[in-house]
Amino acid sequence: MVEKRPRTRATYHHGDLRSALIAAGVTLARDGGPQAVVLRAVARVVGVAPNSAYGHFSTLTALKKAVAQRARGDMAEAMSAHLDAVAPAEPPDQQEAAKTYLREVGRAYVHYALTEPGLFRTAMGGDPAGIQVPGAPDDATAAGDDDRPKPRFFLMRALSRLVDVGCLRPEDTSRAAMASWATVHGLSIMLLDLLPQLASEQKDAAIDDALSVLVAGLTTPRA
Repeated sequence: MVEKRPRTRATYHHGDLRSALIAAGVTLARDGGPQAVVLRAVARVVGVAPNSAYGHFSTLTALKKAVAQRARGDMAEAMSAHLDAVAPAEPPDQQEAAKTYLREVGRAYVHYALTEPGLFRTAMGGDPAGIQVPGAPDDATAAGDDDRPKPRFFLMRALSRLVDVGCLRPEDTSRAAMASWATVHGLSIMLLDLLPQLASEQKDAAIDDALSVLVAGLTTPRA
C-alpha cells in the first residue's frame, strides 16, 4: 500500500531557490491539487518575495510544468516501492509472473491516486503542456528539473515483459500501452470523483476486477 510522506516546509540554501520553489509547489499541490500551484503562494511558502520567484519561473505555466514533473517523479517512487514489496510473491511461471507484474503496476497507479489525490491530479493532469502517450514513437522527454523515472517507465517495462514471454505481440505494444493507461487512469478518476462512497474493500475489488479484465484482454491469443 502506498504511504503518505510527512509534510515538510520548503526551505532552500543560497543558489537553490528554483528547487525550493518546486518543492513548495508540490506541498501546495498535495492539499489543493494543480489549481493550488500559484507563483505568489509558492513564494510565500518558501519565504521570498514574488519577484524572486518570477526570476526562476517567468510564467505560471513554467512553474506548473516543473511541479507536475516533480510530482510524477514522486508518484513513480511510490509505485516502485509497491512493486519492490510485492516482487517476492511473483509466480515462478514466467508468463504468470509477467501478467502479475502488469497488474501490480496498475494497482500501484490507482493506489497512489487514492492515497495522494492532490499530487496524483497534479502529476497526471497539472502539466499545461500535457503528457506524452506511453509507448509513442517519440516517447522521450528532457530531464528538466527531475530526471527520475516516471510512471510510464513501469508500464512500458510491464508490457516489455509480456512481449518477452510471448504473451503480447511486439506490434501491439503501443495499443496495449494506451489501453492500460486508459484503464488505470479512468478507474482512478471514477473512484475519486464518481464512487468515493465505496468502502475500501469495494474499491480493492473494483481494482482487482478491472486489472484482471485488462490483463486477460491483452494476453488472450487472437484467433
